[in-house]
Amino acid sequence: IPDVQFLIDGKVNSSLEEMNISLTEIEISSSIPGLNFSGEGIDGVLSSKNIDLNIDKVNIDEFEISGEFNYDFENERFLMAELHLLEYEIPKKIFSQLPLQPELSKISAKLKIESDMNYYRGDLLIKNDLGLDMTGQFDLKRLDNLFQLDSLILSDNETGLKIIGVYEQTGRFNGIINLDNLDISDWISKGKETDLSGYLLINGEMSDNEISILDINAEINESILFEREPSSISGGISYQNENLFITNSITLTIGPSIISIKGSSDFNNKSMNLDLSLTEASTFLINNFWSDSLNSGNATGSMKVFGLFNEIGINTELIINDFKYKDIMLDIFELSSEIGNLNNLDDGYVNLKFGKGVWKEYGFESGTGSFLLNNDFIEISSFELKNKDDFLQFNGSIESDSVFTLDRFQFAYRDHYLVNPKPIKILFQDDFISTLPFEIHVDDGVVEGFVKTNPIMGNLKFSNVTTDLLSLFPSDYSERLKGNIFGELTIGKNLNPKAFDLNVNLKNGEIANQPFDDFEILTHYNDGVLDLEVLKLTHGKDSNFKIKGIFPVNSDSSQFTKVNLKSEFNNINMTFFTQFSKVWKDNLFGIFSGQFSMGGTTKKTNFNVNGKIDNTSYKGVPLGTVKWKGNYNDKTLTFSQFTSDWSDNHISGSATLPIIYDLAVAEKTWHSDGELFVRTEGSFKSAVFLSTFLTETDSIVGDINIKLNIKGPTDNLIRSGEISIIEGSIYTVLMDEPVNNIAASAILSDNIMNINSFSSTLYDSDLKKKIDNNINLSGKINFKRFFEPRYDLQILGENIFYRSLNGDVEGYGDLDLTVVGKDTLEIVGTIKAKNGAIYKEFTGDEAVASIEEKGRITTNYNVRFPIEDTFSIRNSQIDAKITGEMAMSRQFDSDWNYAGEIEFIEGNIYYYLGDVFENLRGSMTLDGEGFNPFLELNASTQIGDAKIILGVYGPFDNPEWNFDSDKGYTESDILQLLTFNTRVAEEGITTEGLGTQAQTILGAYLERQLEKNFFKSTGLKSSGLIEDVEISGTSELINPGQGEEFSISAKVNKNFSLSYRRSFSLEAAYKNKVGVEYKLNPNFSVIGNVDETGQVHMKFRVRRVY
Repeated sequence: IPDVQFLIDGKVNSSLEEMNISLTEIEISSSIPGLNFSGEGIDGVLSSKNIDLNIDKVNIDEFEISGEFNYDFENERFLMAELHLLEYEIPKKIFSQLPLQPELSKISAKLKIESDMNYYRGDLLIKNDLGLDMTGQFDLKRLDNLFQLDSLILSDNETGLKIIGVYEQTGRFNGIINLDNLDISDWISKGKETDLSGYLLINGEMSDNEISILDINAEINESILFEREPSSISGGISYQNENLFITNSITLTIGPSIISIKGSSDFNNKSMNLDLSLTEASTFLINNFWSDSLNSGNATGSMKVFGLFNEIGINTELIINDFKYKDIMLDIFELSSEIGNLNNLDDGYVNLKFGKGVWKEYGFESGTGSFLLNNDFIEISSFELKNKDDFLQFNGSIESDSVFTLDRFQFAYRDHYLVNPKPIKILFQDDFISTLPFEIHVDDGVVEGFVKTNPIMGNLKFSNVTTDLLSLFPSDYSERLKGNIFGELTIGKNLNPKAFDLNVNLKNGEIANQPFDDFEILTHYNDGVLDLEVLKLTHGKDSNFKIKGIFPVNSDSSQFTKVNLKSEFNNINMTFFTQFSKVWKDNLFGIFSGQFSMGGTTKKTNFNVNGKIDNTSYKGVPLGTVKWKGNYNDKTLTFSQFTSDWSDNHISGSATLPIIYDLAVAEKTWHSDGELFVRTEGSFKSAVFLSTFLTETDSIVGDINIKLNIKGPTDNLIRSGEISIIEGSIYTVLMDEPVNNIAASAILSDNIMNINSFSSTLYDSDLKKKIDNNINLSGKINFKRFFEPRYDLQILGENIFYRSLNGDVEGYGDLDLTVVGKDTLEIVGTIKAKNGAIYKEFTGDEAVASIEEKGRITTNYNVRFPIEDTFSIRNSQIDAKITGEMAMSRQFDSDWNYAGEIEFIEGNIYYYLGDVFENLRGSMTLDGEGFNPFLELNASTQIGDAKIILGVYGPFDNPEWNFDSDKGYTESDILQLLTFNTRVAEEGITTEGLGTQAQTILGAYLERQLEKNFFKSTGLKSSGLIEDVEISGTSELINPGQGEEFSISAKVNKNFSLSYRRSFSLEAAYKNKVGVEYKLNPNFSVIGNVDETGQVHMKFRVRRVY
């Protein structure tokens, strides 16, 4: 009798036809067969006709169900039910024999079922906590010894799942699963988001509620799992008796990447044998199957993985393109290997071959490597990197006790060669690296010794070793030291890692631009203190220095460490000292001689320095020979005297500077409680120290005397002094003439320099006529910030002469200008233009390109030019006298801009066919952008007895041209007159009988058309090869023999032009020349020609405006 236990709590009312039940609780359990049944709140009716139940909760073998149940016995045994399945978890036992055991989430379901006990149909709704929410239908058929699932369809708004299949009583099953955009993360805990579409063919067998046999064939596409790259997987597997066989090659694709896998795995013996084929396998794909990460690369080739799970072996034949891993970058990387056990590396080989690449900052063209694995021994048969003439090659071995033996080592780099004459042994341990005594030959030199890390210890001996090897180790100073080293370095003496001894001698080299024949260093270092027995440099007979003493390298502000240093220098390059200072390194240059001594302690340091610097230059300003005597004590640096002499210039003075130079202080700063005192005076013939910082000033010369005194706290310095100039001159890059005869004096008091007097002369030296004192300057300059003075000046001038260096403007005028500003000066005012001319060509309305700002001080101009007396515009377009007012402005170093309105009094305008129109009247307006006027004018010319009147209106580069005449001609008639000097007769025209003017006009027209069509047909201007083309002499093509040359000139840039000339004259018939012109400056050119006979002709062209 089976062991059955039950508990029933409730009511049962029975009659002859039916039984009414109301069970509060029921529990039934049985061991054979295994059954666990429990329920709560079961109400209903049981009769011979039907069963009708309402169930609050029933648990049948972990299935928790609620709902309604109706079974009708009369109508062919028909079942209807609406059931709720609450948080059901598929038993893990089902997958227990499989190598992969998914963590399926708990699901809840709602079923509506109709059945005649052979066919089951209904609706289904399933949900879970991961976001699953799908509805569908099912159709299940019960046959003899099996269940046949005709369809199970689930879907939501975006995904779909369809299953059909068969389950037999014997436990065998098979089916087809169709997926449509299925997201696995809705079903499996900790699953990744997917978008699966495709099918799975499943065949298997269950035994004792476990899957014991499983065959799967699949073809599935996916689009979001691998960084939105389209991917797919296809193939077939079979699992039985803990053996997995790939029955149909598994192919995984991600974008262009493909991996195919064949083989098997034995989970009983924990072994595998897989063959992988890779085609452009990307970084992303490789990194998903590798614990480390490649930065980039794609692999093609084959890989075999075999052996026990914990003793995996591999066999590879791979080519990886665009390989990047940490600090290594390779164009191509080939790997051929066979390793029996990746954990022990005790059997196999690895062969490498790679193309152009970079490791850190070192580049190479190609490389190879060959490694043999034998038990606990790795033999490096060869390893080589090559980069043009440079190469690295070595071979050796790595033993089980982490001993690396370099049998042969060769390294060629930057024309230097390293090699080991005997094997080198290096020991690698967890916490240190050490070498046995070794010897390396470096070119003609030798390095020998040993080293050890953690702590650093060792001994190195050098014999004739070049310092060029320092360039192998990136350092700011590796390029500044040249020479050959002899001597010895010992680190960690007496087992103290904070101590070293250095005894070396460098021969025939250079340090920071200071050459030497011999550079000797003998020093001991211990716990932050450097004991310099000898630091000595000699170069020839005149250049040398010697330093000796005790110097704390690491200054602890809490300790009083003694300092005792003495040195003497003779003719040493200043870069030897300034290399250690960002402030002085690129600014101060010269040759130093003198003495320097230091004493006291790190907290209270004192020193004395007496010396001189020859050929001194500071920020490009020459200072000649600078001498001084100075000392530092108690946070005060005192110079009892200093002088500077170069050419006829002399400066002398003294200074007391409150500055903290104690060694224990890391940052050298001004002493806040001290005061600064500086006294200087000097006489100069050239004020280059000023002109260097003024952009437009070329030089300032004369008899210049300056006194300057500075005193006070460093944050509130008071400056006083005076300056005088006699017979001074200022040369600028803006004017052809200097400002001469400068006589000036000024007083500096409380940082304000007031100009007492300043008179000078500016005149045309070509006229040999001197004008005295026609420029005067007054005002003041604020030197509160000495190197950024603020100007407030007024300049008055009468009848001064101005001619720009490029000859665009010249003339006389009266000045009334103000100069204000600091690092950017604003020059504003009026220049009354009297007798002069503007020669600048009209340039069009293109925006003016800005030039990079130079110098410390730049100048902006905004100057008005009211025109008085006779002033003209003369260029290739207009030659006329003008009146009115014009303004010139310039920002920073850009081109000049012109604005204003000009009236034409008289003059000529040149029509583009070559005509000269006289009696010019009208006006032009300049818009302040370049020199492009807006014209509104008229002029006339005489052809025969007809007076032709020209009207021009609009911008000069594209004006409207209107024509009229006193004979009543139409514009068509006038154009004929302008072109052919006559009206065209009905019988046509010939060149015969054309007057000189007509030939000139027609020639000019042909020249313009040839230039236009030359650009259009060749495309040279649009390509940027040439800037402009000029054609002349076309009248010779109309009427040969007039003696004019036909020429084509091509302007390559503003300074360089090419030309071709051909003569049609009777005296030089058909002679031609090819030539070049190079403009050295706006006024001077060199011209060269080669004629048809090969003769070279050279001449010069000088442009001078009168």
